[in-house]
Amino acid sequence: QFSSSKRFAPFYSFGIGWNIHKEKFMENVLWLDRLKLRGSYAVTGSVNFDAYQALATYEYYTDDRYRYWFGSHLKGLANDDLEWQKTDKWNFGLEIGAFHYRLKVTTDIYTNQTNNLLSEMYLPLTNGFPSYTDNVGKVKNKGVEVALSGYPIRNTEKNIIWSVSASFIHEKNEIVKISEALKVANEELELQGGSNPNFMYREGEALRTIYVVPSLGIDPSTGQELFIDRFGNVTFNWDARDKVACGVTDPKFRGNINTMFTFRDLSVNLSFGYRLGGSQYNSTLVNRVENADTRYNVDRRVYKDRWVNPGDHAFFKDIKNTQETQMSSRFVQKENTLECQSIQIKYDFLQPWVKKHLGTQYLSLSFNTDNLFRVSSIKQERGIAYPFSRRFTFSLSATF
Repeated sequence: QFSSSKRFAPFYSFGIGWNIHKEKFMENVLWLDRLKLRGSYAVTGSVNFDAYQALATYEYYTDDRYRYWFGSHLKGLANDDLEWQKTDKWNFGLEIGAFHYRLKVTTDIYTNQTNNLLSEMYLPLTNGFPSYTDNVGKVKNKGVEVALSGYPIRNTEKNIIWSVSASFIHEKNEIVKISEALKVANEELELQGGSNPNFMYREGEALRTIYVVPSLGIDPSTGQELFIDRFGNVTFNWDARDKVACGVTDPKFRGNINTMFTFRDLSVNLSFGYRLGGSQYNSTLVNRVENADTRYNVDRRVYKDRWVNPGDHAFFKDIKNTQETQMSSRFVQKENTLECQSIQIKYDFLQPWVKKHLGTQYLSLSFNTDNLFRVSSIKQERGIAYPFSRRFTFSLSATF
């Protein structure tokens, strides 16, 4: 996996915990079932790439030859400096259980710093290879994770149970250092244009930062887009050198909300996911509206929401302006999304009844669905890059 001089690396971990609820001074706190403080530190590694990236490996042409000699070709670019990716992980946690575990709370505060980050470095095709693996930099992640669960109703005798759980994650990452090779790659990306941004990496910024040219929107008097250049001037001219950080795709807050209700032989399970505070580049507005080919069927906004006459305040530029729209902050939008990830409804028929009337030992009927609905502050196409579908499943299970 690695070069001969950097084949080994030390990995270790240790942790400590304190079960406070077992101390004598907590004996009279009857409502508290669990109170634990814990902390840990670990160094972990990663080998998320194919073998022999550090070695110059050749392969023979076995199906062709010149007279009596076989030819060979290089399988990949060797990297003699390739070494382990190592992550230092600090974690401090608090666990609380109360009211006979009807309420549980787990909180974790963590810091992860990844050194010698492994990544693919893409190359011009004239090199003969599209990419090579390299250690490109150092990244730090900080975050807070909270998990809550509770039972508003828990009657085990009558089998009536209602449970609710939720998770909350706030995480921030920062590029601490990047390699000289990555800096060179960034310089090439900074000069590239196009309708969609390409991710660049700059020290002090987040990994998934959106770099585009800042926009003031559509000029009401001309129908053209107004930009702010790197000198702070307002201009109609788009220049790739004016790109700045205009948002991060990672949400500020994310998590899940789950609930399960059981009433005798009927059970209902709902699962939701949410993302709040992140930014997305809405490529739908660029590719399907402003850069759409009007010779074919198009989104209605291509004609309905355009600038038409001087004085119009519109989001989209004049349709007569056929120049291709370039990446700008006009299409960077805040994302607040709630998704229904899954719904499951299940009914187990009483065993004596099914045995008497149907002659079976067990009978169950269930309904499942995924991605039933999605509510978001961003309206964009789904299923273009990856197929999107809603799935509905009915199942009948019987044991004889």
